[in-house]
Amino acid sequence: MTTPQSKIAAPYRPRRASLNRVDYLLMAATVMVFVGVLAVNGIHAARAQGASGIIPASDLPSQDAQIDGRAGMIKARIGLALAGR
Repeated sequence: MTTPQSKIAAPYRPRRASLNRVDYLLMAATVMVFVGVLAVNGIHAARAQGASGIIPASDLPSQDAQIDGRAGMIKARIGLALAGR
């Protein structure tokens, strides 16, 4: 009596493509979002490189005079905030 031989294992071959339309749409959307982010950041980076928007310290107004007149109010607000804890 002979034993039947088992079939030789064949590699799996799908009948259709492994990627479908939804996969391709998702890849295209990802690429478009990436390109959009690069485009928007490129505009901002070009603006940030210009030195025209920098204000020198000598042009800034003095803030010391504003604190002297309201020092009592600042202390009172700090005291109220600490008392409310």
